[in-house]
Amino acid sequence: LGFHPNYAVNSEQCTIDRTVKTIEEHIDDIVAIGETGLDFHNIEDYESRKRQENVFHTFAKLASEYELPIVLHVRDAESQAYNIIKKYSDIPEVIFHCYSGDMQLAYDLIDRHYYISVPTMVTKSKKHKKLAKRVPLENILTETDCPYLSPFTGIQNEPSFVEEAVKKIADVKKMEISEVDKITEKNAKKVFKI
Repeated sequence: LGFHPNYAVNSEQCTIDRTVKTIEEHIDDIVAIGETGLDFHNIEDYESRKRQENVFHTFAKLASEYELPIVLHVRDAESQAYNIIKKYSDIPEVIFHCYSGDMQLAYDLIDRHYYISVPTMVTKSKKHKKLAKRVPLENILTETDCPYLSPFTGIQNEPSFVEEAVKKIADVKKMEISEVDKITEKNAKKVFKI
């Protein structure tokens, strides 16, 4: 459970507080806080960005307090999100969902033992193929980001398509599909304690 950054700008504080309360009421039933984070893609004004950052801090503090993993939605604000999240050392696992930042920052994330989640768009995106090739498998999770980012043109994404991400990661890393599947599944079980 989390609070998506796209809602942070226009949400009233009572809505954010209610979300925090709901999370706390169900804390024993959830495996992570998220998605939360920053999305500056269509946000240019300082006040709106600051509002997103403040809401992000709220949910990062929650993950830290309850020592839960955090799943970050970060778009066009990767460095800003990294500079915030690294301050919360009690968060056991940090996942940069659908990571689209540069390789230098990816190496910084890896150095901190964070995870980079590779979506099914790795089948089409040169940037994501390069990322999948260079990031150690021990730092990779796979995802679909349903219903978006389908590996198939004109077809809505669905959970079963995560197999396509695993296949492409295996391809670019020159590994067996079964080995990539085994390691990324192990990563997910470790992160989410499932």
